Amino acid sequence: MVRDMAMAASFGAHPAVAAFFLAFRFANLPRRLLGEGAMHSALVPYFERLRAQNPLRAAHFFRSVALSLTVLLVFLVLASEGVLYFFEGEAIKLTMVMLPALLFICLYGINSSILNCEGSYFVPSVAPVAFNGVWIVAVICLNGLPAAEAMPKLAGAVVGACALQWLVTLPGVWKFFVAEGWHLQGGDLKALLRPLGLGMLGIGASQLNSALDPTFARFADPSGPAYLWFAIRIQQLPLALFGISLSGALLPPLSRAVASGNWEEYGELLRYCRLKSLKFLVPCTLGIFLFGRWGVDFLFEHGKFSVADAVTTTHCLWAYGLGLIPMGLVLIEANTFFAKNDTRTPAIVSSAAVGLNLALNALFVFGFGWGTVSVAIATSIASWGQLSWYVLTSCKSRRR
Repeated sequence: MVRDMAMAASFGAHPAVAAFFLAFRFANLPRRLLGEGAMHSALVPYFERLRAQNPLRAAHFFRSVALSLTVLLVFLVLASEGVLYFFEGEAIKLTMVMLPALLFICLYGINSSILNCEGSYFVPSVAPVAFNGVWIVAVICLNGLPAAEAMPKLAGAVVGACALQWLVTLPGVWKFFVAEGWHLQGGDLKALLRPLGLGMLGIGASQLNSALDPTFARFADPSGPAYLWFAIRIQQLPLALFGISLSGALLPPLSRAVASGNWEEYGELLRYCRLKSLKFLVPCTLGIFLFGRWGVDFLFEHGKFSVADAVTTTHCLWAYGLGLIPMGLVLIEANTFFAKNDTRTPAIVSSAAVGLNLALNALFVFGFGWGTVSVAIATSIASWGQLSWYVLTSCKSRRR
């Protein structure tokens, strides 16, 4: 949040800043496919099963995943740079600068997944502090420059920040890279591909949607992506502090409970997490509506961030606030399927939610001309639809 406060005070909601945030989204588009999200959901259950059978084989498996992922990401970055070279536009150029960060952020993601399996949650949670620290220092150093001139330099700093974030987690997984003996675990990698592919289908649709949201906002207002960015940083603060952390910590024990057939423990874990989430997210939702305007003023209305910027950002925050509860609960409900090695259901549910969101975005922005706020409203409606589908599917499964 300090990072975003510095961005707002130094550069405001200038269209160049909006282009930077749009580029950041596109550069990080495969992140939740190959580093978090789909990869985490496929990697953790399989790694836990292997480790229960043979810890050394599990170490070799992770090392094979890391090596294969590195090769794939280097190829992906180089190919993307080659394609984008032929296009024009401020956001395109900034995306090209930030693309190498994808390698480090994805490797950080799989390192964090394995550290969670090892019972280490502190290092994965503190590593983003290093990332944000570099970003903040860069903003301070670039303060005073015109936004259009500062953004390319800030994009380069983001790459260094991602590299540092990955390096923080490297010592914790180093033992897997120096484990005795080694050969590429081709069979285990192939076994990982099916759940990973299905997970990527659902989460990939969601990630595409998260990148298209600011694109719709850009059509509505040149500064639209900046308003959405600042609003969602506040809305997602509860998810970052609690929801995402709880979801990441839940999957390993949930997978172990399923593997051992301990359904009583499985049920207790779910009840505990659902109740804790609601106790946390309901007051946070009320806080967004009661204190959202004051929060935006306090955090962002400084320097070059105008009163008009604060008003529009607050409206976006309220619209996102409508979807805070389902966004948090969806993270838990999806894990109930991933733990059972069912990646098909989350893929279908996520794809349907994305289709609904895109349809609503097109209707609200181009049909009704409602502007940037309508993009956040569409996201919240789609989140409630996604949660409803998960709940109905779970109820049907229990009846069987």
